[in-house]
Amino acid sequence: MSTQKKFVREGRMGPPFSYKTGAVVESYPKPLLVLEFDIGGLDVVKQPIERIEPQKIREYSNGDKPVTPILAIEFDTLRKRELDLTIKSYDSIPALNFKDVVDSLVKGKCPWKTIVVDPITGLTEAFVGYIGVTDSAAMNDARQWAHKAGILIQRTIMVIQGLPCHTVFLMHCDTDKNEITGEITTDPMVPSKLRQRLASLFSQFFYAAVEGGKAVVYTQPSGFVKGVGMRKPDLSRPKLGALFLDIYGEEYK
Repeated sequence: MSTQKKFVREGRMGPPFSYKTGAVVESYPKPLLVLEFDIGGLDVVKQPIERIEPQKIREYSNGDKPVTPILAIEFDTLRKRELDLTIKSYDSIPALNFKDVVDSLVKGKCPWKTIVVDPITGLTEAFVGYIGVTDSAAMNDARQWAHKAGILIQRTIMVIQGLPCHTVFLMHCDTDKNEITGEITTDPMVPSKLRQRLASLFSQFFYAAVEGGKAVVYTQPSGFVKGVGMRKPDLSRPKLGALFLDIYGEEYK
């Protein structure tokens, strides 16, 4: 009888500068691959990072090159380009590059113990650029492009979670007040109604914060933050440290 290894399937939302990226990239099991959409998002990481172009991923997923502890692919966020003042200007290249990388991970050996997508907010922008190029009419109605982007985000999460490794999706959040009920909630910053059910796509979904100079995650609803939690028989404490061992101990190593 074989015992299947358990993997973390985590989502983590929080405001800017809540040490989401640093806590995950520095403390989660290595080797670790970061699919990075956030300008300067990895600047907080103190450990050495090898950065490669998207097309180079096949050399690693095919086993032609040994993997380093932290490998990062930055999707077109810091390339040198002229300023474009055209409002409706869309670019499908980041989304297509991202698809090629994910397909290589699915078809290849996937030698990483952890894969991090950082953040879903940037991934959304890439998908919106793709929609703008391939279905320009949808960009005239926010309901159309937001729905399409939401479908692509959900599909991405499900595909990456199917890989034999820990997976973490980082995302920004948005606090809003319902003008009818007066209720104030903090939700993931994703388009369409996906934000209301995004947490259900993960086995662990946390809210990140920095309190008293220490990075923490909320594992249970608190204040305006709803929909966080863990699928564990024994409920964790409402607030934990933000590092891998703080949350999972030896259970998932």
